[in-house]
Amino acid sequence: MGSYFHQYCPEGTVSKYRLIVFDDEKQAVLPLTDYYHYQITRIGEKSVIAYLNALEPFFYWLKHRSRYQNRLVLWNDEVAAIQVAIRDYLISKMRCKVRGRDGYEGIYLTSKSSRTVKLFLAAAKGFYKTMILLKQYSHSNPLVDIHFEDREGINPSDRPRMPQEAGTEEPLTHRKQTDSYFKVINDEWVPEIIGDWDLPYQVYNAGEDSNWCQRDEVISRFLFETGARISEILDLTIGDYRKRSDIHELAAMNKGSFKRRIKFVRISPETLKLLIKYVNKERRLYSSTQTKFNELPDDEPLFLSSRGTAYTYTAFYWNWSRIMKKAGIKLNPHKARHWFVTSMLRGIYETSDTAGQIEDKKKQLIEYMKWRDPETLAIYEHYYDEQKFRELHEKLQENYLKREKEYKNKSKNKQPLNEGVNVFADLKPGSEDHTGSWLSEFYEGMDS
Repeated sequence: MGSYFHQYCPEGTVSKYRLIVFDDEKQAVLPLTDYYHYQITRIGEKSVIAYLNALEPFFYWLKHRSRYQNRLVLWNDEVAAIQVAIRDYLISKMRCKVRGRDGYEGIYLTSKSSRTVKLFLAAAKGFYKTMILLKQYSHSNPLVDIHFEDREGINPSDRPRMPQEAGTEEPLTHRKQTDSYFKVINDEWVPEIIGDWDLPYQVYNAGEDSNWCQRDEVISRFLFETGARISEILDLTIGDYRKRSDIHELAAMNKGSFKRRIKFVRISPETLKLLIKYVNKERRLYSSTQTKFNELPDDEPLFLSSRGTAYTYTAFYWNWSRIMKKAGIKLNPHKARHWFVTSMLRGIYETSDTAGQIEDKKKQLIEYMKWRDPETLAIYEHYYDEQKFRELHEKLQENYLKREKEYKNKSKNKQPLNEGVNVFADLKPGSEDHTGSWLSEFYEGMDS
């Protein structure tokens, strides 16, 4: 099945367009192309591409599957037609439930809903606003609630924001309403929680079995060891390593920092050795210079493509996906970041003796991750608390089973039962007094 796609202008070709969007028949789609070139002057490249990736499947669906009054819907159709098309797309392709409200549509995310629902809605809203500004769409914005009334002090931004809990943007207390026609009702951001200690080693083994290159091995280790986003890792330069006094650290940008190096990432001694080995050997095969690590200029990208240019996310993701598919692992690179946070939080609790130590280490983790909203960590802590209870419950059930078996054995032999297995033994190292205290607190908690 065909699809819409975009391509950058080939090197050496003179064109006013640096990128063109094509339909499934390889014909240029000028509305999306113009949308890209307008937005690229306002927001970052990665954001615009993310919006395009969300819009292209919709345009394909619009061309082949949309229906309004027994006809296909055009992108520049009347408002009602566009709204019906988007509603049908949310239901049929993005697996949402949609309920009409007074002047707007309420979107309910389900367990089968696409994770890109909010991104798609933001992209569509921005697309029609752009088309109106460029005088290519003659109606009002179909993604805007015409009954919405601005309150004093409310100033909804044209650029979509992540939820406050995501910790990537400064909280805005005035953003309590939205003028969107399609409003996500059950809008609760929950991160991917990865608790498998062995996940990195599964990835490393998969890479080795696939004979991966040194570059992708180093990047993969960076993902799990630093908790950084893949974009932050790919943007690292030689100078970023030299900016830190510790030999295992590199200065790095943060999302929304506009390329400023406001944080650092820390790697293991083993990964540092692999990094230097990559730069001095494999990287030189594709670089225009044969200079080694210590002599390279500060602005040189740390990771290069086979063309000698800066290694991009698209190229890395293609290699990553190929390796994961061959190994039978379904894993997005961003999940390594969630694995890192979960593992760090587990380590904080297991290596701390007092509540004060726990809080101090948590503050250090928040500062390292550069979360703008400290409450982000609470989501992971909620998972950790639940996981601790699961482990406790599983151990308790194991001891119950032991007790049951001993009960049966002693009953057959008519022996007294007071020497049976203590079902609460080994749940947590400590004295009998501690176990009794824990048990009391447990029962008291049952009444609260």
